[in-house]
Amino acid sequence: MGKDSLELQFQKADMVKWQHEDATEEIESGQDNALDAIEPAKRNMTIFFLIDTSSSMSGTKLGTVNGTMEELIPDLIGIGGSEAEISIAVLQYATDVKWITEKGPISVNQFEKWTRLSAEGVTSMGAAFEELNKKLSRSAFMSKPSLSYAPVIFLMTDGEPNDDWKSGLDSLKRNKWFHYALKIAVGIGSMPNMDVLREFTGKTELAIKAHDSKELKGLIQFLTIKSSEIGSKSMTLVDENHELTEEDVRGSKEKELVEAIHENKDIMGDISVNEDAVDYEQGW
Repeated sequence: MGKDSLELQFQKADMVKWQHEDATEEIESGQDNALDAIEPAKRNMTIFFLIDTSSSMSGTKLGTVNGTMEELIPDLIGIGGSEAEISIAVLQYATDVKWITEKGPISVNQFEKWTRLSAEGVTSMGAAFEELNKKLSRSAFMSKPSLSYAPVIFLMTDGEPNDDWKSGLDSLKRNKWFHYALKIAVGIGSMPNMDVLREFTGKTELAIKAHDSKELKGLIQFLTIKSSEIGSKSMTLVDENHELTEEDVRGSKEKELVEAIHENKDIMGDISVNEDAVDYEQGW
């Protein structure tokens, strides 16, 4: 195979793409064709934030999230360079779920002001998963008339789900945008069910617990910026005997994010501590 054809193959394969065999099956299955015919100058990459705003998040926990997000969004401007436009979408979940960005993802260049979230109610995480599943569609929040990188999905919670989270997550796992996304979860304080967060991310290293407000702020800042940098860049494989696939891209980006976390263990505090002996609420 010639050099030119290899480069063309890499260019075509270096974007998240999946197509059904016919349009009828696509409509009936509820899945989308994430590949458009013409490659634009810039591709879109959306960061989804799913934020627990149940009553247990009141006080310092949600205050830290609000303050960090206010500082963070301006720092996302310019990430992706000439290759990608970064947008954000924010879903808060408690007894009810609500999109703060109800009209769809907003470009970080156009994001005017963070809406400070307040805490009330229980943790309807399953409902949040169902709502995210609805919006991860070309007919909803993934409707940009351009090719898109797989999204980054950031989940935050300090508690145990109070509804059928398993059913909601099972539905979400059938969504191909979710499958190829970089998924990160931060458990806040002593009460989050980390097994749930690990199942959400599909990777133990990408489900991390915050010991206190300082660490929570550091985790949100570091993980959001790093995942944005990784998620919004092109990746190619140099092995001519290996055909690049969307699974290769997903695996490579996930591996790079895990390596970045391992290289910055200070953001996770003292990982050698016995969690059963630590009062995680003391820092709140």
